[in-house]
Amino acid sequence: MPGQTTTSVDGAPSTTSSASTTSTAELPPITAPDLSGVQGVSDEVKAQIAELMVDAQEVRGLPFLSTPTITALSDEEFEGRILALLDEDTEDLPADESLYEMLGLLADEADLSTILDDLYGEQAYGYYDGEAGEVVVRARDDQLTQVQRSTLLHEFVHALTDQHFNQSEHWRELIDTEKLDEARAYQAMFEGDASWAEVIWIRTLSQSEVGELLAEMLQIETPVLNAAPRFLRETLIFPYDSGLSFAQALYMTAGGWDSLNDAYVSMPGLPGSTEQIITPDDYTRDLPLPVDIPAVTVPGYELQTTSVWGEEGFRVLLNQGTGVDTMPEAADGWGGDSYHQWFDGTNTALLIVYEGDTAGDVDELEEALLAFATDSFPEDHFAWVEQLDGTLYFIAADQTAVGEQIRASVGLD
Repeated sequence: MPGQTTTSVDGAPSTTSSASTTSTAELPPITAPDLSGVQGVSDEVKAQIAELMVDAQEVRGLPFLSTPTITALSDEEFEGRILALLDEDTEDLPADESLYEMLGLLADEADLSTILDDLYGEQAYGYYDGEAGEVVVRARDDQLTQVQRSTLLHEFVHALTDQHFNQSEHWRELIDTEKLDEARAYQAMFEGDASWAEVIWIRTLSQSEVGELLAEMLQIETPVLNAAPRFLRETLIFPYDSGLSFAQALYMTAGGWDSLNDAYVSMPGLPGSTEQIITPDDYTRDLPLPVDIPAVTVPGYELQTTSVWGEEGFRVLLNQGTGVDTMPEAADGWGGDSYHQWFDGTNTALLIVYEGDTAGDVDELEEALLAFATDSFPEDHFAWVEQLDGTLYFIAADQTAVGEQIRASVGLD
């Protein structure tokens, strides 16, 4: 969702899809791993890691250009690394927290930083650090569990695609330039890529190994995730769930791994959007409409972000805001948008300018946002939904006077 702090930490694997393991492409030479620098694990675990590195290359059809740094940590050490990573991305958290509270998505007394720390601490079993070229995993026992093996395979695929397509650098560039919906789409693509490789790899396991993996996954408890606000759960899951469906669709209908390889080059120039991830048939065809947004000055407030809210953002907003699962369908006709978010250190204001694929799509989202503003928006906050010349405007603010000033500035008097 727009404003959400994003990290390169990966969650537990998804294993619900099936795939063919055949490919018409000839596999490139497989790189033998050099694990001489791996410390703190048994020879048995090193052998498992070496096997998984070979498996990742064979499944994904790409060779390692160099051996990534591999770091195995205890649970305590691993959680410390996760917290350190999250602490690097805290600059925008106060504004994010204020935005979610203003929209009624997050309780006033909630601490977003603590929630995120707890979520990633609970969910992460390994991650790939693109800046360091490092794969980090919880693994200090004599044998890797099946979940650890599956997680490592996923992370090795990230390392492979990063070496070939510079995904980490490009993803960070999208975030730094506030192309947030594009960044979410790109993240979903590379998480879906690694998740689809995981699915294919799981199909190569023996029946007993699959049984062990499923049994282990069923024993994983997720009380923090279960208790988290719905919008955070959906935001966390989106790159893996919708990304997996997107990667599977490209792989099965557009040419195997070559279609995913091409997407790393093509998506940045489209531009990409979460709409294309949600509906893979829209990829390369239904491109985002450029939407102009008025330059508005809000006295006492700093312009925090100007970006694109995106179809996923509207779906998540309406999902939690209305509690009605059918309501997010109102976002299906997303054509494009732009938004401003302002922050004064305590209070937040938001302006979204939206274009639909058709006039009917604009009407449908207007109705959904009106329902959200009427039924779910905090009573003491300002919310305004209105069409002007076929363009939809959504204004929200903690303070009524600020909302009214934004409304007047965009000509909605």
